Amino acid sequence: MTADSFSEDVMPSILIVDDIAANRELLSMLLRARRYEARPVPSGKMALLAAQADPPDMILLDIRMPEMNGFEVCERLKADEALKDIPVIFITALTETADKVKAFSLGAVDYVTKPFQVEEIEARVRTHLSIRSLQHRLREQNENLERLVAERTRELAKAYERLLELGRIKDDFLRMIFHEIRTPANGVLGIGELVLDLCPASEDRTLYADHFQKSSLRLRNLIEDATLIADMEKLPLKSGAAISFPVLLDKVRAFLPDIQISMDQQAALGSVFLQGDDTLLKRALEAIILLATSFSRDRHTAHVTGVVEVRGLRVQLDLDALSLSEEALAGFFEIESLVRSVSSAESLGLAPVVAHRIIAAFGGEMRLVKGEGNTGHLEAILIQEQGHVKQD
Repeated sequence: MTADSFSEDVMPSILIVDDIAANRELLSMLLRARRYEARPVPSGKMALLAAQADPPDMILLDIRMPEMNGFEVCERLKADEALKDIPVIFITALTETADKVKAFSLGAVDYVTKPFQVEEIEARVRTHLSIRSLQHRLREQNENLERLVAERTRELAKAYERLLELGRIKDDFLRMIFHEIRTPANGVLGIGELVLDLCPASEDRTLYADHFQKSSLRLRNLIEDATLIADMEKLPLKSGAAISFPVLLDKVRAFLPDIQISMDQQAALGSVFLQGDDTLLKRALEAIILLATSFSRDRHTAHVTGVVEVRGLRVQLDLDALSLSEEALAGFFEIESLVRSVSSAESLGLAPVVAHRIIAAFGGEMRLVKGEGNTGHLEAILIQEQGHVKQD
């Protein structure tokens, strides 16, 4: 039996080391009567050889012995990686406190003075063997737990890799679909326009043509937004020049002529230059303005407040028709969210998602904040760019 394989169902092995034969015989008789395997040896050298050949579960060790005393034996046992965990109980006539301190400092678990009492020896042996058995079981449980954790970790790693692979396959598939859908969509829309052109002028034709144009524009925007989301990782996230926020806002004004966009002039925004790509940020800001007006009673005006902070520019637009709850707003910018389709922003399609992802790609943030009643605000943090030339 090895020193690490002790079990209460197996007879424990105890090495008795004493140069006096009478002590060895007495201890051997005592231990065998208690169903222990007694292994008596007369010297320290023989004790080391016996322990190395077949490690015991415990060692009862005398201190005063010729050639090699008990302290030296214990020291060599504790220096041996295979034997260091075997509990050692010193049995000796030495009673000085210094001897006891030395015994414990060398790694002994207990100390019994001669003449010893049979009941005391039995109690101490039983106690330390029980502790050793418990330690062994705990070590086994820890090893089993570590093995299970390692196996589970490997399983999770494989599952994670599989999910990443499935995600890549899905993204590649969606990217292909979004790109390929352009051709048939353009064909269908083109044929629709031809059919409308062949229809004679009438109020119904005008109504149908108007509806068709709005639906066509929405479909094209949806395809563009979906394609942009699919290609987000491949898009350039940095331009060669810093982006002036006032200039960017002027471009948005030109693109959205039906919306009166005002800006808080109290903030010194003329010196604010943003990090990112001009085309992408313009698209994001357009979506921000459209989203803000969709949650406002006046769909044709938008007031922008800009606050320069250490991190960047905080852009805020107040809302007075935000009927969604805080719970609904929490997932508003998720691509699979159903909240947008039942809100007044339904006509924007994926534009809010695109804006959110563009701003996040440049290190910023975008969120809808609920206020009292139907009030709230749309907030975006745009990161400032340092060390670039001003863009014309």
